[in-house]
Amino acid sequence: MFIMVERKKKVDFDLDEGKEVFYANNLAIFNNPAEFILDFTQITPRVDMIQDKQVITYVAKHNAIILNPKQAKIFFNLLKENLEKYEKKFGKIKLERDRKIKKEGLVKKFSEYIG
Repeated sequence: MFIMVERKKKVDFDLDEGKEVFYANNLAIFNNPAEFILDFTQITPRVDMIQDKQVITYVAKHNAIILNPKQAKIFFNLLKENLEKYEKKFGKIKLERDRKIKKEGLVKKFSEYIG
């Protein structure tokens, strides 16, 4: 005879509600044999007055996410699945520059894809 016993476990959970949402308008991805680094960057122009002249300064903030290869593959599959669901519900996402990339132009900025 098999008797199933339900055990209740107490789990402590702390939710950090103070974190800001980080908007990124640029993305770079790097990898080595052990990890993938997703470097999300927010680049914003700022106008400063220096000696009565307007000078544009670009301010960059970074948030990097480091994943091991297995986590990167899981992230890729989840992103792909969610993009497919999105397109099924809202329509195909069209990239403005959806053309063949020459071999020497394989490295593209994320911002080149978002007008």
